[in-house]
Amino acid sequence: MTTKIKNTKIAILILALSLIIYFFLGKLKPEPDKNTIESKPPIVSSIILKKEEVQITIDSQGMVMPLIQTILSAEVSGTIVEISPKFVSGGFFRKGETLMVIDPSVYIVALKQAEALKDQRQNEFDDAVKIRKQGYLSESEYLSIVTALALAEAGLVNAQQNLDETKIQLPYDGMILEKSSDLGQSVSPGSRLGVTFAIDYAEVRLPISNSDLSFADLPTLSEISETGEAQGSRVVFEIKQSRQLQAREGYIVRSEGVVDEKTRMTYAVARIKDPYNLGGNPNINSLPMGSFVNAKIYTSQNYQFIKIPRSAIINNRQIILIDDQKRIYYQDIELIRTDKNFGYVRNGIKEGQRISTTSLEDGINGMSVRLTQN
Repeated sequence: MTTKIKNTKIAILILALSLIIYFFLGKLKPEPDKNTIESKPPIVSSIILKKEEVQITIDSQGMVMPLIQTILSAEVSGTIVEISPKFVSGGFFRKGETLMVIDPSVYIVALKQAEALKDQRQNEFDDAVKIRKQGYLSESEYLSIVTALALAEAGLVNAQQNLDETKIQLPYDGMILEKSSDLGQSVSPGSRLGVTFAIDYAEVRLPISNSDLSFADLPTLSEISETGEAQGSRVVFEIKQSRQLQAREGYIVRSEGVVDEKTRMTYAVARIKDPYNLGGNPNINSLPMGSFVNAKIYTSQNYQFIKIPRSAIINNRQIILIDDQKRIYYQDIELIRTDKNFGYVRNGIKEGQRISTTSLEDGINGMSVRLTQN
């Protein structure tokens, strides 16, 4: 029993010595190197702000419409006895060309009768002048003869006018928009014959928003008071024809002078010369009436703005300034206007300041950044 106890004590002692040795060996083992991760500021692209002379362009759109459009109506009664082969929808005609003839026979007879009556009244007047000089004609009789001559002359003018109105002619080069009558048709005064329009000029109504209005340089009332128009800002019209983008130029001639109640837009009217290219210019294409066009209005003067890329603008109201210590600060701005690529600012920021063109999702005021080498 004593031997057993002795062996147990020896075993406990060996175990205790082993634990002590293991502990001291663990203390002597070198500690492993610690990996430390250093947090670096984010890298951003930036630009230096500067003022620039900017020509503002205003985007709009509209439909090409005739400057002059005429509803043709008969002025006399009769049957249409002659009609031009050009009197069809889309037909082209020249100034003074006869498009239609209403039977003139009745009006030719009426003209001859008016001429005969006028000659008769003229002879009576000549005789009355001679008799009056001799003192044999009273004042009332003389006035009656004078009145009869005047009525005969007026009747002759009216008869000639009626005869002239049997021929349908127009004082401009134009096209037929609508044909409402044809050969053999009987018409009376007021009967609709068709619709035509002049092709020397076309017009386009262009809506302009209130924010763009101050830059549009629209002709003033005093400028158009004499002639009803003025030559204002240049306009470039674009239309896609035959899968190609075609461009034509025009200019603003007037403003309609009122604000649309529904859209709150102001309409400027632009004019295009020779829309059908009758001049045969090989560098331009025709621009048919009714075409829908995109328009870019080029204002006549430049403005001083700080241009900011759209990528640098946050929610149309903020930018990120970068100070000399490469720390960022959020700055509110007031955009005067924007286009597809830039926002334009006059006040609130200064020329020479640096801004970030990189968006920072977790950016806070005072945070440090690193700049790209640009």
